Amino acid sequence: MSRTSAEKAVREPILNSWRRCQDAGLQPGTFKARLLDDLDLDSLLIRAAQPVLDRLQTAISDTPSGVFLSDASGVLTRRIVGDSSLLTAADALGILPGFSYAESDIGTNAVGSTLLERRTYQVSGEEHLWEDFQRFAAVGTPVRNPLSGRVEGVVCIASLGERMNAQMTAVAQQSARLVEQSLLDLSADRERALFRRFLDSARESGIGSGVTASMPPGLCLRDRIAMEDAAVKLVAQGREAAIELALSDGRTATVVAQLVRGAAGLTGIAVQAWLS
Repeated sequence: MSRTSAEKAVREPILNSWRRCQDAGLQPGTFKARLLDDLDLDSLLIRAAQPVLDRLQTAISDTPSGVFLSDASGVLTRRIVGDSSLLTAADALGILPGFSYAESDIGTNAVGSTLLERRTYQVSGEEHLWEDFQRFAAVGTPVRNPLSGRVEGVVCIASLGERMNAQMTAVAQQSARLVEQSLLDLSADRERALFRRFLDSARESGIGSGVTASMPPGLCLRDRIAMEDAAVKLVAQGREAAIELALSDGRTATVVAQLVRGAAGLTGIAVQAWLS
């Protein structure tokens, strides 16, 4: 099979990852995850995810499956495993809290590649560049902070086997949404009050349908990431401002930050986007 034919046989998200890895100088074969020593064991993300992971522990009991939580840099912060076969395999490969599973460290995988793609991402069998990982099928879903829009981490579900099933993907997505809701519940009262005030104001002005954590349909990955980065930049500036982005399909995205004022003098920043 020619290189062109081989590339056509590979799913586009995987091919994109392989190309990123090639550009970074990574070669298929054996990798070793890096251990970091500054893991925050009491982060907001971990506290938000713990009740969700506790429920999943029961669901995967006695199965060759595991659930893994990473932070925004790809470092594993929590893991739960179903049976001894997966526990042995995970321990041998260093699939443990504190180890980095960023794509730049170990190649295509359902944690690091999810962070770069910023969407649900599946990796099965030989789609992994790390040969030892080719025993696994895995799916990752990003966890976004409902208030800032930042990707805070990844919920990843993996199993021993070379095939992914639809149930694993659905569980990963549902679990990520539950963690996001928990993040909102744990947020400061001030932030929650401002967020709700913004939603109320949007509904009152008739633009409530545009207030959503999801992106408009039909955007390519590059445009989606550009819009997310613009939103995060505007929030960080802490003032009213706007950014216009030229999209790949010829449309223009206008990303606008506005001050939100709530009760008792509370102020904050909310971001909306329009396409034209």
